[in-house]
Amino acid sequence: MTKLLKPLFIVLSIAIFSMGTATANEIKKVATVDMKKLFDEYHLTKGAQDKVKANQAVIQKENNEKLEEIRKIADELQKLSKQIEDPVTSAGNKEKLLRERKLQANKGNALENNRRDWLNRRNKAINESIVTEMRKILGQIQDKVEAYARDNDVDMILDKSARGTTQTLFLVFAKDQFDITASLLETLNKDAGGSKE
Repeated sequence: MTKLLKPLFIVLSIAIFSMGTATANEIKKVATVDMKKLFDEYHLTKGAQDKVKANQAVIQKENNEKLEEIRKIADELQKLSKQIEDPVTSAGNKEKLLRERKLQANKGNALENNRRDWLNRRNKAINESIVTEMRKILGQIQDKVEAYARDNDVDMILDKSARGTTQTLFLVFAKDQFDITASLLETLNKDAGGSKE
């Protein structure tokens, strides 16, 4: 079975199984929701994104300061190299300048290595916090979707933004009357003006 047909086979199998069990447990009410839209337009998502941007701006500022220090050392190395190559520089002075250039180069390399390590650690920390925050927000959205299903006696809610392995929409068609996205967005954002979690 080809890779392309395998997901289709699984979906068809689930559909056939669902139809077979539908007689015993009739599905009376189905709804759709755009989970991507819920996530993107949830006020807590926007707050989390603003926090990430602020953290990234702080990192960028600190990184620029570190780069400026490294640039100063690079400029100093250029000056030393010009002095070393200058024919009027005495042999004794060249030795001294060569030692100074080596020290500056080692210092510059150490600063650059430290900057890269620091930047990797900071970016990793931000990425981990983004993932944690996204999971938390998605969990809250999932809770609201489930509460909606219970409160409105909905048997099944399908995510119309979900994509299959072929990157096509998993839910090929559903009437707009089944879409509960707007109602859920209203519920999620009702406390947007109040205190944020």
